[in-house]
Amino acid sequence: VEDYVIHVIITQYSLKAGMKIFEERGEKATMKKLKQLHDMQTFQPVDGNELSRQQRKDALASLMFLKEKRNGEVKGRACVDGRPQRETIRKEEAASPTAATESVTLSSVIDAHERRDVATLDIPGAFLHSDNDDKNVIMILKGLLGELMVKVAPQIYRKYLLANEKGEKILYVRMTKALYGMLKSALLFYKKLVSDLRSVGFEINPYDPCMANKKSYGKQMTVVWHVDDLKVSHVDPKRVTRFC
Repeated sequence: VEDYVIHVIITQYSLKAGMKIFEERGEKATMKKLKQLHDMQTFQPVDGNELSRQQRKDALASLMFLKEKRNGEVKGRACVDGRPQRETIRKEEAASPTAATESVTLSSVIDAHERRDVATLDIPGAFLHSDNDDKNVIMILKGLLGELMVKVAPQIYRKYLLANEKGEKILYVRMTKALYGMLKSALLFYKKLVSDLRSVGFEINPYDPCMANKKSYGKQMTVVWHVDDLKVSHVDPKRVTRFC
């Protein structure tokens, strides 16, 4: 049983391997994820013939992984291989704050003492809500991934689908949103989240940049987060539900 649980939790497959295992379910999951990227305007297609040789060389590879959930549903996970960005982006330029362990612990003690209602949540497609501030980032979708992207919106992508010297289909796109794997994605999302929280009256804790508070109906509401995982608390469950 233990081996099965570990297998379920950590096993994910590359697109090629996943398609062999999941077949039609794998393609359906991939199409669903690609449609999400398209609907959220994650990128814009570009003519690969108009890119310079260096731009084509520097294009980040698009990756897709497939995983079967406990309920039998196959889920696609899209990301980009951002390793080449390490050559041009310093670590300190891409580092995103994370909540201190003490903040999580102490806020939980306060939650218990004040008998607050508590909810934890993650934001679906979190990074995709953040604009990419570097419009020079190009991503390439190769083979089946490029072909399936065309199927999502043929009127938009078909004319940009090319073939390389091996006959493999390729599609170049310019990144307009942050995508998991890009070095600055977490930082871009952090800035977006802070801006959104401030816009509804939250104040960032001066001692922890990943904790925010506001007065809601005379009582304090607290949000603590690690990347896109949030803990929200308030004495009134309705306020917590409304936030979530």
